[in-house]
Amino acid sequence: MIYEKTFRRRLSALIGDGDNTSFEQKTGINAKVLEQFLSGSMLPTLQTLEKIASATGVSIGWLIGEEQHPQSPLHIKEGVINSSMVDLAQWISEQEDGINYWEILKSKLALENPEFRQWLKNRNS
Repeated sequence: MIYEKTFRRRLSALIGDGDNTSFEQKTGINAKVLEQFLSGSMLPTLQTLEKIASATGVSIGWLIGEEQHPQSPLHIKEGVINSSMVDLAQWISEQEDGINYWEILKSKLALENPEFRQWLKNRNS
C-alpha cells in the first residue's frame, strides 16, 4: 500500500540520524515497535500516529501521505490555542446555512491536536 510505504519513509525521516531509542524518548513509543513500523511488519494505530504527530510537530495526514507539507496549517505551537483558531470557531458557530462546519472542523482539529482536544473538553465542562 502507498500509505504504508509513505508512513515508513516519513517515520524514517523523522527519526533521522538518531536511533530508535532517542525517538522512543521523544514519542513514548517503544523502540522495538518503531523498528516494526520501519520494517513494515506492523502498522500504527491512530493513537500511535497521534503520539508521533504531537511529539514531532507534523500532522497525521502528512505521516500517512494525505498531505504534502509536514505541518498542518492549524497546528498548535507551544501548547497554546492559536487565536485565529478561536476566531474561526466563533465564526463557524455563527453560521446559519445548515452546514455543521463546527462539528467537521472540531473533529479534525481534535484528532490532530491534543491541546485543542483539551480546550474543547474544558469548554464543554
